Amino acid sequence: MSTARPQWEGQYLEQAIEDEIRLAKVHPKWRRTFKAPAILTLDAPLQQVQRAFNHFGSAHAPRQILGGAMPQVPPHWRRSWNAAGPLSTELGLSVRHDLEEGTVSVGVGSGRRNVCESYADHPTPDAAAMAAIVRAAIQLYTEMREQC
Repeated sequence: MSTARPQWEGQYLEQAIEDEIRLAKVHPKWRRTFKAPAILTLDAPLQQVQRAFNHFGSAHAPRQILGGAMPQVPPHWRRSWNAAGPLSTELGLSVRHDLEEGTVSVGVGSGRRNVCESYADHPTPDAAAMAAIVRAAIQLYTEMREQC
């Protein structure tokens, strides 16, 4: 039986990007649908999905961007500590590592909504922590939307 950890490629990278897409859809700052980049890499940005209708033109014309500003895309929450760290702080998430079991748990406050990830399922313990943070954020934002 192989105990090799997944690498940051292929199916693992696809799953990380899918989690980022799910989070962008429920995150109050974004609340939009994005799609995976054509070429999956650690630093490839998510791609915007064109809306069916916009305020500046027809349903088939692309939306005009005022002031020449490029549309923003969400950060790489599952692929970078520079994004996962601020997300955990923004939501007040608590991150707990259990080195004996090789797991990381992320929860809100008392831990009522804990998400647990095993280090063995990720390329590194850091990747497991980022996955747990993103999945806890998805869970929290989804619950917040359902309460409205």
